[in-house]
Amino acid sequence: MQRIKKVILAAGVAAGLVLTTGAGTALADNPTFHSRFTFSGENLYPAGTQCNFTLDDTFTAEVVFLAPPNGDTVTLVTSDVTHTNLATGYSLSEVDHINTVAKFLSSTVMQVGIFWHLRDPSGHVVLVKAGQAILDTATGNVISFTPNSGFDQTYAQIICPALGGSPA
Repeated sequence: MQRIKKVILAAGVAAGLVLTTGAGTALADNPTFHSRFTFSGENLYPAGTQCNFTLDDTFTAEVVFLAPPNGDTVTLVTSDVTHTNLATGYSLSEVDHINTVAKFLSSTVMQVGIFWHLRDPSGHVVLVKAGQAILDTATGNVISFTPNSGFDQTYAQIICPALGGSPA
């Protein structure tokens, strides 16, 4: 999921840079730019790369990108993910809602939302991680985060135990 979130963050930041670089005057004269797109994919992690079992993640993400005339950008992401332990067949489903705000000419972005919302096959909540994080767009490093956002743990530390295994 962290890879998915980084791809979405990069797409939003790149779109914002394309729209705002050298276009400050043009943006001031135009209404808010709005774009919506959906993409799907699958990430297969062989045993020993993330977890001590082979992990399969399938996902669909809906991205709404907004660029108001002030040069800031807002990216709203809803992602549906199914995480499956291929050794046991056990799966967890996830629906996340993440908002990313990039201020004009800033090297940081703020992400706010539900970063993890895992449910077992019967629909019971297994894990929720939500809050805020500030990220450096140049390095991808996390500058700060709220408690229980999950940014103090790796992807493997969160998902592998939830699926009955351990991190690689």
